[in-house]
This record gives sequence, C-alpha cells and structure tokens, in this order.
Amino acid sequence: MGKLPYKSMLRVIYMITLFCLVQVLPVSNYLKPREIINITQVQPSTNNLQRSIRKVVPSCVLIEVYGQYDYNYQPIKWVGSGAIVSENGIIITAGHVVKNAVEIKVTLNDGREYKATSFEYETITDVGIIKIAADNLPVLSFGDSNKQVLGNSVFTIGCPFGEKLFNTVTVGIISGLKRDIPFFGDKLLFQIDAATAPGKSGGGVFDTQGNFIGIMVGILRGYDDISLCVPSNIVKLVVDKYCKEKNFENSK
Repeated sequence: MGKLPYKSMLRVIYMITLFCLVQVLPVSNYLKPREIINITQVQPSTNNLQRSIRKVVPSCVLIEVYGQYDYNYQPIKWVGSGAIVSENGIIITAGHVVKNAVEIKVTLNDGREYKATSFEYETITDVGIIKIAADNLPVLSFGDSNKQVLGNSVFTIGCPFGEKLFNTVTVGIISGLKRDIPFFGDKLLFQIDAATAPGKSGGGVFDTQGNFIGIMVGILRGYDDISLCVPSNIVKLVVDKYCKEKNFENSK
C-alpha cells in the first residue's frame, strides 16, 4: 500500500481537527468565565415568609420552670416556650407549662433574663400567663383565629428541648379545625402539621403575615405531625380578663 501524498495527509489532519473542534466548542460555551461570575453574584431573595419570621422572633421567649425538689433535694426543671403580648411584660404560654411551678425564668430573644413576678394558668383553656418586670418589650400582633380555614399556611416558633434549640422555626398548614380533645381542656382546638417536640408547648403559631393565631399546647403521642393549638381569640379573652383583674394595660 502506497503512502498518502503530503497534501492529502494535511487534508486528513485538517478534517480531524475540525471535527474535534465542533464537538468541544458547544461545551466550552458553558464554561465561559463571564457565566461563572454571574452565578456567584446571585443574591438570595427575601420572601414574605422570611420577613414575617424576622418580625415576630423578637417577641418569642424561652421559659424555664423550676418545681418542687426531688428525692435528691434537687429542683425539678422543665422548659416551655412563650410569646410577649404586652410591652409591660405580659407573656402567654401553655397552662401546663407553668402549672406546679415554684420559680420561672424567662429568656428573651436578645438574651436578657427575667424572673417571673407572678404567673397564672387556666385548666379550662390550658392558657398560662407570666408577668415579668420589664417595659418597652417587642410584642406580637393578634390575628383573628375565626378566619382561619383548612390548608392555610402557618409557621411556629418555640424552643424544643430548651436553650440549645432556642426559637426554632417550623412551617406547615392548618390540617384540622374545631378539634375537641378533653385532655387539653374544654375548648375547640385547631390542628397543624408543623413539626414540634417537647419544649415547644406555649410557642406561638402565626399566619404568613406574622399575625399570632394560636399557641401550641400539645401533640398526640404516637402520631407524627399532629399538633394541637389554642386559637388566638380564646387566648386574647384570657389575657384581657387577666389584665382587667390585675389592673394592667390590655394586650396589643
């Protein structure tokens, strides 16, 4: 077999080189430095939910409760969550959080700590109220729980397992209305599917605009994502009654 002429060899090399370039160039278009720079300059967007969360977090608190002494002469301790409803230091939580309390410590979102000057709870509604000696506190805004419907998006803020998971945010929907669960008192609760855990009792439930629509009071053990909440309209009635009896300013 004879050798290819010199010019024929050049043509073959040229065709092979051209073929390779055709295969490589489309891929290289995706690797231009200009495109990479644009990707790295993309900034995360801030949506309405994030703004609502930032708005209410300052009014959410950790509650540490000390009860009677155990057999080793150590005070029994448990934790819960709460929310500030009045600038002069009125805090709402679940009634069973403060029941049997001897001393209560409240930690605000900015780290300030206060001892409760008084506290009360109602077994009928399972709403608890704590008073601390403070002024000019950030407060939440009450929403109308009667306007809530199935499927509405909500978020919760609480302190599962205490300080280590301070003011944890979870999201979900309203998955049930007018639930009658005798264990949590004689009232109509609403149900959400947002994740919860011990320590979040008393934490606030909010709509996507950041309006307070209820407090978490319990879960059904053995079932995932079934959390029960006291509606905000009931909570407000209890708070207004407390303020009137104690001659405090009404919650905002």
